[in-house]
Amino acid sequence: MKTSRTVIALVVAGLLTGCNANSASKPEAQAGHNDAGHAQVTAYYDKPGYVTEVHDGRLWVFLADSKDYKDFKTIGEPAKIVTRIAAGPGGMTIRSTEGAVIDGYLLSRPGYVAEVHDGRLWVFEAGSKDYKDFKTIGEPAKIVTRIGAGPDGMTIRSTEGAVIDGYLAADG
Repeated sequence: MKTSRTVIALVVAGLLTGCNANSASKPEAQAGHNDAGHAQVTAYYDKPGYVTEVHDGRLWVFLADSKDYKDFKTIGEPAKIVTRIAAGPGGMTIRSTEGAVIDGYLLSRPGYVAEVHDGRLWVFEAGSKDYKDFKTIGEPAKIVTRIGAGPDGMTIRSTEGAVIDGYLAADG
């Protein structure tokens, strides 16, 4: 009896405040539209190491601070596009300039950055010095490799075995 009163109170409160469950569950509906149909910023979908924008109902994914993202912001849709239909959050079509960028985005987990290079999954703790060094210097001197241990049997690499263990244990 107590539970049903709580549910009724929540429904009434929602009606009184004009809550619309359909628009509240879709961040792109809250992002706003512009007349030219240009990209809308939707930080809701961003993950560590990646920035996203919704454009014409499709989720565009870029490595943060990449030239491709800067070009997208100034020029618009690139000439080279990789599309994965219904692969994004909520079945959204996801697009980028590289398939590896989409793969890394989809393989990222909370607290970790994942990037695919040469068919191998590199994982780092989000915001770590190792990740910053990887972005500026490239492949680190110390590498831990676990062949076939990543999602779908991918080889997974990092600078520390504990980072790989934490990534594999994190909810995806």
